[in-house]
Amino acid sequence: MHLGIIGDPRKNVTAQVAKRLICWLGDRGVDVSVSSPLAETLGMTGRSVEDWCDDSMEFLIVLGGDGTLLRAARKTQRLELPLLGVNLGRLGFLTEVEMDDMYEVLPEFLDGKCKFDRRHFMRASVYQAGAVTDEYLALNDVVVGKGGFSRMVDLRLWVDGAFMGSYRADGVILSTATGSTAYSLSAGGPIVHPELEVLVVTLICPHSFYARPVVLSPKQKLTVRVHNVGDVRARLTVDGHQGRELEPDEEVRTRLSERTVTLLRRPDWNFYEVLRRKFSQVEGSVLW
Repeated sequence: MHLGIIGDPRKNVTAQVAKRLICWLGDRGVDVSVSSPLAETLGMTGRSVEDWCDDSMEFLIVLGGDGTLLRAARKTQRLELPLLGVNLGRLGFLTEVEMDDMYEVLPEFLDGKCKFDRRHFMRASVYQAGAVTDEYLALNDVVVGKGGFSRMVDLRLWVDGAFMGSYRADGVILSTATGSTAYSLSAGGPIVHPELEVLVVTLICPHSFYARPVVLSPKQKLTVRVHNVGDVRARLTVDGHQGRELEPDEEVRTRLSERTVTLLRRPDWNFYEVLRRKFSQVEGSVLW
């Protein structure tokens, strides 16, 4: 068996966990390759996931929180390999295994005793004068919001070319079902089961009592334009990690992508159990 390990070596705990995990897997006859930055840190040059990925690789183990898993999903989506998230962060909605339980539950995954949880990406295209200037893939969300100034932005939204409305707000969150439990939820958006192939439109602090979240079908396309006034500029952010400032004449068009990522789950995995358990971990909350 051949597995890959992905992690951020800038976090000391990641390198420590990866080193021990590689030894544990090796004792069980598992070949291991790791992501390039981690390989360099561990002195495993020539054994990186990018250099040594073939049909024998079963899945990728991602060490970190949801942010690390989101980055790994985007960077490895062309490999079409399942991801097993091991939570080294705080909340970890997308990760499946807690670090303290890792060695107890890993044998199940090595034996193929798991569920496959497929999630759709969202594609965001930036247009200027009718031409594409940038394209991004997001697993959680795409945010068009205000830049460094505290003033609101004027947003204009279209769905499949039909004018949806004009809003003054701090921004708008365009999320997948996966991202419905992330930034969108904090802004008052709905919780959506991850099996639903939808897009959720949630305005951030809108200057209106009637600007409510909207759920779009997987075939619909949303266009966002920002009417900039004076020195108010808008910024595009993708999964909280990528993005840039938008030019005054640029617009963002989003749609659900055909590309997917597969997350590995334990056989008894249940979305609503995850909600109950993760929400109860939030500081100061007592839920269910």
